[in-house]
Amino acid sequence: MFDGNPHTELFYQFGLALLIGALIGLQREHAHSGVGELFAGVRTYAIVGVIGCAGGLVATTLQAPEIFAALIVVIGGLLIAAYVLGSKQEGLGLTSEMALVTTLLCGGMVAWGYGTLAAAVGVATAGLLAMKARLHTFAHQLSSQDMQAALTLAAISLIILPVLPNTAIGPPPFDVINPQKIWFLVVLISAFNFIGYVLHQIIGATRGIALTGLIGGIVSSTAVTLSNTQRSRSDPQLSRAYALAILLAWNVMFVRVLVLTGVIAPHVLSRLWPIIIAGGGSCLLGSIWQAKQAQHNEVTSLVLSNPLELGAAISFSLFYTAILIGANLARSLFGDAGLYLSSIFGGLLDVDAITLSLSELANTGDGISEVTAARAIGIATLTNTLVKGGIVIVGGSPLLRRTIVPVLILISSTMLAALLWPW
Repeated sequence: MFDGNPHTELFYQFGLALLIGALIGLQREHAHSGVGELFAGVRTYAIVGVIGCAGGLVATTLQAPEIFAALIVVIGGLLIAAYVLGSKQEGLGLTSEMALVTTLLCGGMVAWGYGTLAAAVGVATAGLLAMKARLHTFAHQLSSQDMQAALTLAAISLIILPVLPNTAIGPPPFDVINPQKIWFLVVLISAFNFIGYVLHQIIGATRGIALTGLIGGIVSSTAVTLSNTQRSRSDPQLSRAYALAILLAWNVMFVRVLVLTGVIAPHVLSRLWPIIIAGGGSCLLGSIWQAKQAQHNEVTSLVLSNPLELGAAISFSLFYTAILIGANLARSLFGDAGLYLSSIFGGLLDVDAITLSLSELANTGDGISEVTAARAIGIATLTNTLVKGGIVIVGGSPLLRRTIVPVLILISSTMLAALLWPW
């Protein structure tokens, strides 16, 4: 790894195994300082890491994996003996013993060429051990409803999503119906709901929900809009916080358009930025104003409703699927007769895809001009914003609608002015 010398590589491997063991051992010894005698400290953990690396190396060199298996049995026997001898101690657990086994296995992983993974596992193990108090407090604060929501989210993400077909079903215009992609939107909405609920519990309603919108906008501003629109119906008292999350996600969308265009076609960006800055600046002003309003109306003694309303998430995803089908139908009826018309239809579906395709088209020798590409991307961005605004108007609480609509009008008017400005 350093100079190609196999001996140097061995020194690196054994050193890494020792450091992983020492890290976990330091945490264990620090956690038990002043509490009582610990059966294994930093030296023992470091040595076990080295033993694991040596056992893995010998097992690989001799092509005898049973050597490492025997090593596990020996270390396991010693741990059982230590546990039995200390079984009379009050509050005795198996955490340190399991950490020692993990150290042994990490040493073996280093010898087998998985040093990066072993280091990550070691750091994660030490982190989990250090977070004992916080994790126990968090677990005790969870209600049965919270646990059910977490298990439901895990089920729809890790069990249902992977088995759904990832292909379009049905003839046009229904060929945009992809079960896995539609369900992924359900997962996104549910995940944003749950993350927002957790952040509300940790840092407060307004800041937690706003942070969810800001981070979620990187993934999908549409999913953030759907999620917070749905939640505004369940918890109308927090409509201003949900509005702030939606606007922050829209801000991220405007930044994404600028970044994607700048990477693919920088010459188009020189024509596009006034349009996007007009809309993004208006959205930013609305976000700042809404942040002040939400802070003034902070709700401190509020118990949120079910953090994972799966039925509502599915309903909103079906609503968005209907938009996809309508946009695809319009495209099939009118075709690609006009670039701007195609931009409108593309914006109904996804602003990133149309931004990338138009930027790439402007790069070709006989492609479209910079002005045309910029205006087409601007139209797609405006259309996408209007679609998300329509989602709020149709499905949001009255307060959410009253909050978002003025900002939506400001964004639309400024972007239209920039689009129609004679260049």
